[in-house]
Amino acid sequence: MYFYKYHGTGNDFILVDNRKRVIPEEKLSLAAVNLCHRNFGIGADGLMLIEDSENADIKFRIFNPDGSEAEMCGNGMRCFAKHVYDFGIITIPKIKVETLAGVLNVNVVENGEISYIKVDMGKPELDRRNIPAAGEGKIIRERVDNGREISAVNTGVPHVVTFTKNIDSIDVCSIGRKIRYNKLFPEGINVNFLEKTGENKFKIRTYERGVENETLACGTGITASAVLAYLLGEARGKRIEVDARGGRVFVELEVDGKEVKKAYMIGPAEMVFEGDIVESKFIREKK
Repeated sequence: MYFYKYHGTGNDFILVDNRKRVIPEEKLSLAAVNLCHRNFGIGADGLMLIEDSENADIKFRIFNPDGSEAEMCGNGMRCFAKHVYDFGIITIPKIKVETLAGVLNVNVVENGEISYIKVDMGKPELDRRNIPAAGEGKIIRERVDNGREISAVNTGVPHVVTFTKNIDSIDVCSIGRKIRYNKLFPEGINVNFLEKTGENKFKIRTYERGVENETLACGTGITASAVLAYLLGEARGKRIEVDARGGRVFVELEVDGKEVKKAYMIGPAEMVFEGDIVESKFIREKK
């Protein structure tokens, strides 16, 4: 089985063309657990799959290192789009991609070589039922049991955003894990820590629920943070710059008054290496 290793601002992924079912459906979760392991596998923040789609140009699937399938991944989507365009699987730069979060429009921007991918992240969902979260209404500047103020939004997957100072010294994993497992979020949630560094400029660190750790960047988390920064008045422009530990990403917002109608994420994607995997070693159960 042939694979490709990509990263989008440090958020790294294994990509497999699964249109011919080289990994059978019943083994996808196990393959993700084994392949993404940093010591006994290739190592990655997720396993991405290319599949045929009946209602879009191509289908995107992604499995977390814990074996769970995620609805979407912003950084992963950029890598996915770069690959299917670079390798001629899709020959037009404007690509409709099927995901569990719906069909997304992705625009591959060329400048000699591909430098940036623009992803239509859709309309952010703020209602608790669509995050999902317990209770009714929105989660805006709400206090959780440790006293930290949080806001929440679904940008393809659910995210909490909490503003902080001295972001480099914060214990992302300890605080992130407490919020991720808070009873307020029955399906868990990703947790983003955001520090304002200038006019429409922010630094971010993210704890991802499927990884159960901090990642160098999270595209849906960056989008969620930009949306909530705008809604909370921390950002006043419609183009927001976000620096993750793995690099810089931009978010452009389509707004109507104080309502965000749509968000676009713009950032790089890069192939790191490629190789072969012996099938028996990645689909077997660990003893």
